[in-house]
Amino acid sequence: MKNGKKTEEFGLWLTQYLKPKSQYPVFYDHGNQQKDQTVVAIKGFFGDKVTNRNRLADVDVMVVNNDNEVILLIEIEESKMSPKNLIGDIFTAMMCNRFAVRIKKENKYFDVSSKTRLIVAGVVPNQGNERDIIIDRIMPRLQKFHKPNDTLQIDKIKIVTGKDVSETLEKLKNEVRSVFTMG
Repeated sequence: MKNGKKTEEFGLWLTQYLKPKSQYPVFYDHGNQQKDQTVVAIKGFFGDKVTNRNRLADVDVMVVNNDNEVILLIEIEESKMSPKNLIGDIFTAMMCNRFAVRIKKENKYFDVSSKTRLIVAGVVPNQGNERDIIIDRIMPRLQKFHKPNDTLQIDKIKIVTGKDVSETLEKLKNEVRSVFTMG
């Protein structure tokens, strides 16, 4: 299976799921860019305009609102996720104050706000050392970091894991449903 195929399937599912809530456009980075303008590179950066010098993160999925605010960022690791990759996914997203997508040769910008959430989803055994490291060490230590107010806040981060990519994505869908039923 090609890399990113499950992320593409999730992006399509999320687009259909949020379609009745037209105030939440969805962008995702795997799929047919010629066919669908919501399939784009999602570039996280710190500053006013994205450049190669201030670009910090690329995420897989982004949901925004009509006020150009990022509501939800999702990073999906389709293969086994190491604690190192998890920390990298979290910190690079946390350092960004804006995200951009390029549509029809023009950048469209979205701001991180107090509404912005990050979900990192990946394959991690349901038991054992790696899961313990994530739950008992990484998340408590993240809580101690001080960050600027205009970036993603620690309490808006959720980690979703499963024993394989199918279980992980089912849990991710449930988490997304809870985000959009809570408002």
